[in-house]
Amino acid sequence: MAFIELSIDLGSKYITMYQKGIGLVLREPAIAIATQNRNKLEIREAGYRAESIMNGSLGGAKIISPIKEGIVVDEEMAAMLLEHFLKRILPDSFIKPRVRAIVSICSSSSNSDRRAVEKCCLKAGISEVTLVESPLSLLSYTGSIGGLFVDIGGGKTEIAAVTNHGIATGCTVNIAGDAFNNAIIDAFYLQYGIKIGDYTMEKLKKSALSFYLNDEGSYAVSGGSKDGTPRSLFVTAEGMREAVIPLVDDIIEVIMSVLNQTPPELSAEILRKGIFISGGSLHIPGIIDYIEQALELPVTPLEDIENAVAIGGAKFFDNRDLLSDMLGVKLA
Repeated sequence: MAFIELSIDLGSKYITMYQKGIGLVLREPAIAIATQNRNKLEIREAGYRAESIMNGSLGGAKIISPIKEGIVVDEEMAAMLLEHFLKRILPDSFIKPRVRAIVSICSSSSNSDRRAVEKCCLKAGISEVTLVESPLSLLSYTGSIGGLFVDIGGGKTEIAAVTNHGIATGCTVNIAGDAFNNAIIDAFYLQYGIKIGDYTMEKLKKSALSFYLNDEGSYAVSGGSKDGTPRSLFVTAEGMREAVIPLVDDIIEVIMSVLNQTPPELSAEILRKGIFISGGSLHIPGIIDYIEQALELPVTPLEDIENAVAIGGAKFFDNRDLLSDMLGVKLA
């Protein structure tokens, strides 16, 4: 039986799947709502369906986020979540299809982290698993021979100088979209004594946060005050920006550190091409311009900033020799 070949980006915020010969087949939040059935948890809803009801009445159900900052923290639930998503996209047949997957993971994953991902995939029903660091998939996406890649995700930011022979140098920091949200939530609590929920904060960030200095809009939000009573207030784009800028400055500092450690030949290539950047946080207006001005280097967002890792991973199915060179192993 022929294999179904999938490229999977196992992110903290989203799980993305790209099927060879078809294209993007799934991009869903990496969350599940699970209920206890005797001695085990069972998934009731997952992905967007779970997200749509997670702020309502859950009864005895639990919200599960099995991947944190690019690392599997709940192996059993991560396997169940993957299996749940696979059932959505694979053909419904009596004979279970065989799946071969290239799974893009955080470049800072330890050996135990890698084993956890591999075990989750096998438990979910994937027959063959090849783990690839996300920056390698981004290089594959561009078709370049080398460059500096920055991926600002949900739980972490990855920065890596990469060539066709692998990662020359890099760093992963736990500063990304979730940290931006938390910084704004904390700032408003300290300043106004009001606690904004995660769901409200995510909507506010998407609609109101801006790095353009001339954005002076204000937005009404509601939350709980310190004494527990509901309260409303107006927040400004400037206030949110001031809360997030120190975190983005930290990311910029790490980028500069990676640049300083990059081999001279690759540095010359990066100076010529600039920096490639991806990740959902790039939807924040003005953030790319802010990073570019601070680095004094061209910063180019990848064409598909959210799905580039999964798409790039899928390109390895047609170039397994390149993947072998990058991983330093001979693939079957």
